[in-house]
Amino acid sequence: MVTKISIIECRERLVKNTKYGNPKIKGTPFAVFSISGESNKSFYGTYNEAKFELTKNSTLFPAPFIICGKFNSTSNNRTEIVYEVKPIGFGYYWIKYLPIFGILIFNLILYMESTPVEMYTIINIILLGFFIISRFYMWRKKNKLITNFEKVFEITT
Repeated sequence: MVTKISIIECRERLVKNTKYGNPKIKGTPFAVFSISGESNKSFYGTYNEAKFELTKNSTLFPAPFIICGKFNSTSNNRTEIVYEVKPIGFGYYWIKYLPIFGILIFNLILYMESTPVEMYTIINIILLGFFIISRFYMWRKKNKLITNFEKVFEITT
């Protein structure tokens, strides 16, 4: 992807919009332990002169994705930013598979307690709703992270 800003401006925007820290912690349920610090910055992650790893700077509802990439200067006022979005291991799988385990565990409990069929139906519909919401949540978080990143660095495709 190409941006119309210089590599120096890209680095300045990276420093201005990023709280420095390990992005793999922010994308998990353990992000709540990093509640102190600069919350006014858009991203959380690590960076140097040529590479970066960023995620959304949020505490309560983290994005389970990391944007990894590097900068390449193509001319004085153009910079090529090559990046990819990767899932954060624990946080990604936590949000993706926790509803499935919930469905299995609740069905096992209902089966052991000999509950009526109506209860099975009601609880499974609710759990299926949580499952669909968690999939939509992950899709939405990924798209918002990419959109915000492309907006901050003025990336055109």
